[in-house]
Amino acid sequence: MQLQRRSPWSALLPASVVVATAAHDLDGPLTDEEDAAVATALPARRAEFVTGRVLACRALAAIGVTSGSVGVARSGAPEWPEGVVGTITHCAGLRACAVGLEDQHTALGIDATPAAPLPPGVLARIADPASAPVAAGLAALRRAGVESPDSVLLAASEAVAKARTTAHGGWFGIDGAEIDLRPDGSFGAVARRGPAFTAVGRWAVDRGTALAGTTLAER
Repeated sequence: MQLQRRSPWSALLPASVVVATAAHDLDGPLTDEEDAAVATALPARRAEFVTGRVLACRALAAIGVTSGSVGVARSGAPEWPEGVVGTITHCAGLRACAVGLEDQHTALGIDATPAAPLPPGVLARIADPASAPVAAGLAALRRAGVESPDSVLLAASEAVAKARTTAHGGWFGIDGAEIDLRPDGSFGAVARRGPAFTAVGRWAVDRGTALAGTTLAER
């Protein structure tokens, strides 16, 4: 397990954010509240959940927060201790949890997904391919030689959706924002549904994985 303020997440998130990562699932104790949240989960989902809580505990400790439990909100998102914002992602070869202090960040969102072409129909589920910003962003990344730019769009969309669960108290879907990808490694986002907001973020493709991190600029 690593605590990273540096590569690759340091290029995607503010320096005040701590990210704990692992290359595989971890084992560790759950509180009664956490255990109840996955009491009927399949083994793979339970392993994912346990790993996220282990990483959350370590990341929180790194910012000086001792938490007895990271529960599950009604939206399904992690329920962070008072004064903390955070986010968890889990994909093949990478698990990560990012946390920061609420007085410094409205919300955080990170996501990791394999940098591979999306299955047929998935792109249309996360964005409007005919939208000028979406089409322009994907085309710009292709011209820049980015591997599977649609996977970058998916990671950015997921990161924004996760951040909104903290800022807006609900899940508005991975298609709930329009993402403006830029070849310089940045992206912007505005609402397609739900409360109005703006977001800024960074993306990268690192060792076959598309990564994205975002902070909401306003509620």
